[in-house]
Formats: sequence, structure tokens, C-alpha cells
Amino acid sequence: MNRKLLNNRKLRILFCIIAILLGIYYFSLPRTLFRSPYSTVVESKERQLLNARIAKDGQWRFPPVNKVPEKLKKAFITYEDKRFYYHWGVDPFSMVRAVYRNVKKRTVTSGGSTITMQVIRLSRGKKKRNIGNKLIETVLATRLEFRYSKESILALYASHAPFGGNVVGIDAASWRYFGRPATELSWAEAATLAVLPNAPSLIHISKNREMLKLKRDHLLRKLYRKKEISDIELELALCENLPDKPMLLPQFAYHLTNRIGKEKGNIIAKTTLHYDLQKRVSELAARKQELYSNNGINNLAILVADVKTGKVMAYVGNVWREEDKSLGSNVDIITSRRSSGSVFKPLLYAALLEEGELLPNMLIPDIPVSYGTFSPKNFNSTFNGAVPAHRVLERSLNVPSVTLLKEYGIEKFISLLHKLGFSTINRLADDYGLTLILGGAECSLWDLVNVYSKMAQKMNAVNEKTTQLTNLSFFENQVGRTESLKNFPFDLSSLWLTFESLANLNRPEEEGQWQTFSSSRKVAWKTGTSFGNRDAWSIGITPEFVVGVWVGNASGEGRPTLTGVGYAAPIMFDVFALLPKSRWFSMPAQEVTLEKICMKSGHLASQLCPETEQQWIPKAGLNTPQCPYHIEVNVTLDGKYRVNTDCESINNMKREVCFVLPPAEAWYYKNLNSDYRPLPPISPKCISTFGTSPLAIIYPRNDMSVVIPRKLEGEKNAVVFQATNTNPNALIFWHIDNDYVGTTSSPHQIAVHPTSGTHILTIVDSEGYSLKVRFNVKE
Repeated sequence: MNRKLLNNRKLRILFCIIAILLGIYYFSLPRTLFRSPYSTVVESKERQLLNARIAKDGQWRFPPVNKVPEKLKKAFITYEDKRFYYHWGVDPFSMVRAVYRNVKKRTVTSGGSTITMQVIRLSRGKKKRNIGNKLIETVLATRLEFRYSKESILALYASHAPFGGNVVGIDAASWRYFGRPATELSWAEAATLAVLPNAPSLIHISKNREMLKLKRDHLLRKLYRKKEISDIELELALCENLPDKPMLLPQFAYHLTNRIGKEKGNIIAKTTLHYDLQKRVSELAARKQELYSNNGINNLAILVADVKTGKVMAYVGNVWREEDKSLGSNVDIITSRRSSGSVFKPLLYAALLEEGELLPNMLIPDIPVSYGTFSPKNFNSTFNGAVPAHRVLERSLNVPSVTLLKEYGIEKFISLLHKLGFSTINRLADDYGLTLILGGAECSLWDLVNVYSKMAQKMNAVNEKTTQLTNLSFFENQVGRTESLKNFPFDLSSLWLTFESLANLNRPEEEGQWQTFSSSRKVAWKTGTSFGNRDAWSIGITPEFVVGVWVGNASGEGRPTLTGVGYAAPIMFDVFALLPKSRWFSMPAQEVTLEKICMKSGHLASQLCPETEQQWIPKAGLNTPQCPYHIEVNVTLDGKYRVNTDCESINNMKREVCFVLPPAEAWYYKNLNSDYRPLPPISPKCISTFGTSPLAIIYPRNDMSVVIPRKLEGEKNAVVFQATNTNPNALIFWHIDNDYVGTTSSPHQIAVHPTSGTHILTIVDSEGYSLKVRFNVKE
């Protein structure tokens, strides 16, 4: 009985030992075999390599492959482990042969390792090659066979095997040595890679090349004997030369690679970038940067998007220069916050059209204005008096744009920018003020292209069954965030009219230069230049594509000649020349109406408008007022004076229709429009019967801050005040704080030396009309 109990105890102990050994065996293999850092790899939509970033340990090690290409698979197995598919991690025949050879040679000449064992050895790092480690590799190799399939084990080996120098894995080796993906290698190239991991420190394309070729050719002949390749394939493969030296990897998406590395980690990113377009746009950017650098302009960025899908087609975050990082070439401008310049102006224009506050040809005041200490100026420091709204947009005039923003409302416009998707607009309305429309806010090229792309997407919905708008994305299999068409701020009529206005190729831009761009296609485009000439923008839209360009210095340094039209727009049109020709947006016939418009004022025509034409306007535009500028007046029979029935007989007067702008607008408008005829002056005998003042103060405007300039020697200069009078023969008498200053005749300009502080300027004309403004003097 005691012997039976003893035997049972021994069995239990034996079972426990076996269980412990099995547990040790089961858990002996780490859950993650390789913890090596990997490169970030960016591929085009055609699966061509665009860029790769070296791993943190200085190795070119691409993320692991899931499958080994057929040629490489056969080459590896033939050279390294011909019974790979028939053993469980250890090949007894190879082990016995290796022991026999080592004993016979009295040195280690053969290891007898299988591919599975080599995977274990590679995963354990640089361990000494002794019997103890060999036994561990043997045990772990059998365990690896239970966890992974043969194909997965082969993929692990191919992904982590050394190929000489700092090249690890077949993907990195294929690109470094042959400039092609592993799937496109020839038999000779596949055989070359297969023999390299055997002794990568001794045999390399730059070391012992004769021995490398002998090994490669030996493997090719073995493949022939196994009938893996034909006679002709063998003959051609044996004739192929070895690569001369490692090739530089493509560098066509440096900044996108860094962005993906930060956002997604070290992955093989299959992007939506078009290989040929990305390459050509990168080369274009490099040529332009070299040219622009002569003027101290060192950075530029280009972003191209497919409107229909919202997919990025080309992404050049900057022109990368390894040799001179101090010039900011490492900065990805596409995601950087930069002063917006004038690129928001079309959005304000579209918003006003949509709300029925504006018509395309409606005259907008363009005269000196002041809002506290802010006095906007047009780029060329001139004023037009009054300008059609679409010309305000085309010429990017600052003063009328500020007027329109004030009418629309700053907070309301900020809310609109948020709805559109500008992520950088995050301050209060008071912080931005009216400078918001002139570049007082920041935006990124990514947001800008994203917003304009969605505008084009909505326009395409006229003829397509589009129900959603898609945000930009550069990943092939990643769907960008979508939003309903109904939630997008602009209607089709406002977008169409905005794009029509922006499609005028021959026009003066905000930089005040007349520029003609030759293009075989119709493109809606807008440029922008930030304060201090620090940022030059250009954005172009067609139904198929959106192209965004930024030019400047990443450091924020401005350059005197840097403008959107001079530097960014030429690049934008060069990029469009690389793209397929595009159709144009269809008119949204259901959302526009053909109405009679006054040709002079751009308003809905009144009965007094002498010249009218039919124009397409948004249906909301029917709520705008009729032309206020054409009025009927009584004049003397010779037309020289205005009169009324209180001072003149009806038999001595006639009715005339006149186009009349407010005095300040008329003063500037008539200088640029020779056909403008001011109202005849009031007859001297009728002055007391007219209540409308003919006077207007041009400078200073009410509540304006006036800065007194100084000469080099410190002496104060005079300030020139200006006024106008619709009566060209009238005199104007000038007073500051009730002190008489002087008298002027047309043109009414006077040089004064006011002291610091707040003052009241009063002007009185010879007909008794007067006008006052308050101004503040700063020295």
C-alpha cells in the first residue's frame, strides 16, 4: 500500500514537472518578438515610395511586411532553408551536417540554423553564438512554429534580416539597392538580396563584390536546378550587374512623412498622393525656391486636392534642404498658422450675396475712413470713391472690404469662419477688430484648401447627387469627416457668383499690380499678402481641383517685394498646368434670377436709371434697394444751376436725371471716371431754399487720430487737410477750435500745424454751408 502511494506521489510530481515545463515552454516566447524602431514610410496611391524617415536607431528599417514576394520567397528558402515547409523550426538533417562539418574542421563553419531559428536569433539581439544560446534558439524556434504560420515566419525574417550597412528588411534593401519595391525585383536582384543576410558585414555591394556575385550566381543555378526559373531567365539573370552603391531614397514628401510620423507613428502610409504629380510639384517648388532665394525668400508650400473626393493629390510642406536647416526648411508650412492676408475676402463677399445685402455690381464706398486708431488703406494708397462689389473682390481693395465687414458684423463673420472649418480663429471679436478681413487673423494652408474644396464640392452638387461635403484627407483608406450640404453656410447662387468674379484672369490684385496670367482653363483664384509682406498666398479653384500656395519665410521675416500676385500666383498657375483640363461650374438656374440692373450703380434699376442691363443675381438680392444714385433735379433752362419752385418760375426750369454720389465719394470717383458729371451748383438766389450741404471733409475723418510727421532734424512737418464742395466755384473757410486757419478754392487743401490733443475742425463755404469733425493729434 505504501509503495502504491509512493508511486502515485511520484506520478503527481512528474505531472507537475511536466506541467511546469510546458508552462515555461508556452510562455518562453515573448508576446512581441521585435521592439526595434521602424522608419515612417509614405507611399503614393500607385504604391510608389515617396519618402521614408530613418528609424530612431539610425537604421533603414521599414515596418514589417505581411507577405514576401514570390521571387524572394523562393530565393530565401532555396538559399537558407530548403526544408522550411517540412520542419517544426529545427531541421535535424541540417543540424547533424553542421555538427559533422564543425568537428571535421575543428572550428564553427556552419550553424545549421533554419529560417525560424534565425528569426529567433534576430529577435534576441546581439547574443554570443555559443552552444547555450543555440539551444535556447532551438527551443524558441519550435515554440514560434506553434504561434505563427510558415508565411508569417518568413515575413518576420524578411522584415528584420540585415542587408548590409544600416539597411534592415527587404523593403528598405530593395529601395536602397535597386530603387524599386520588392514586388518588382528581377530574379538576379532577388537572389542578391537572399544571400546578403548570410554575412552582411563581410559581403556587401560595396565590399567583396566578387564573392557576392559568386554567391548570387550559385543561388541562381540552384533555382534553375529546382526548375524555379527557365533557361532564358537564368541566362539573363547571370548577365545582370550588381548595383554600384546604395541609392538615395526618394524625398518627395519630407514634411508629410514627418506629419504622419507624429500623428500615426512609424507605419507604411498608403496615401492618396499621385506619384507623378507629387514628384513634379516638388521639383517645381525646388526650382521656384532657388529663384526666390535670391531675394531672401526661402520657403514655400503647395497643396493640391481632388474636389470630388476631398483627397490630397500633392503635398509639399516646404522645400527641404538638408544642408541649411537654419532657413526654416524643416517647418511644415501647410499646418503652420500664418497671417491670412486677403484670403477671407471672397467668403465675406459670398456671405453678403447670400443674405441679400449685396449685388455683384453694386457700388461700394472707397474713401478714407477711420475707426478709432484704425485707418485702412488700399495697397496703392489711392481711393476710387465708389467701386462695384465684384471689383472690390477682384482687386482685393482693403477700404471697401473693411466697410463691408463692418456692415456684416465681426462676430457674425467669426461665427461663419468657424462653421466653414477654420480651426485657427480662436480669439474674441474685439481682439481681431476690422483688421480680420485684411490679415488680422491666422490660418493654415490646410484649412484654406479644405474650405475652398468644400465650396467647390457644394457647387458640383448642381449636377451631381452629392449629399455630403468631405474634409481633406491624405490616407487612401481613411474617410475624412463629412458634413451635410444643408449645413454648409453658402447657397449655390452666392458660390457661383463668387467663383465667376474670381475667375477673371486679367485684373489688378491687392498688390496694385496689373498682371496677366496665361491659362488655357478657367480658374477662380484669389491672392493675399499679409502686413509687412511676410506671407504671400494664392488659392485656385475649378470643379475638379483646388490648388493652394504659400510663399515667404518661415521665420516671419518680410521682404519688400513679396506679394501674392508676384510670387504665389505664378506657382499656382504652373501647378494647374500640370493637372488635366477642367470644365467649369454650372449655373444654379433654380437659385438665381435674371433682373434689370442699373449699369451705373449696380443696384436694382429704378425708373430713373437711363441705362440698364439684364444680370443674374441671387434671389435674395431682390430684397436690396433700387438705385439710390439716380435722382431727378430741377435746373435752369441752360442747365447751369439747380433751382426749385420756391425760387424760380416753372417756366424757367426743366427736369433732368442726374447720377449723384455723396460728396466724399464723388470727389475721388470723378478723378477716375471722366464721364462723371457733378450736380450743377445751386443758383445764388435759391441757396436759402436748399437744405442739403454740398460740403464733405476728406481728411481728417471724424474721430480720426492724426500723427504729426517729423523731419530728420526733429522739426514737425505740416499736416495736409482736404475737403470738397460740389460747387466748383465756392470758397471754403477753415477753422480749428474756432480759430481761423485759412481760405481755399478748388482743390481744397490746406497745410496746418495742430498741437497735440483733441480738436474740432470746422469748414464753412461761401454759400454759408458748414461742417465739423473731431480729430486727435499724436506726435
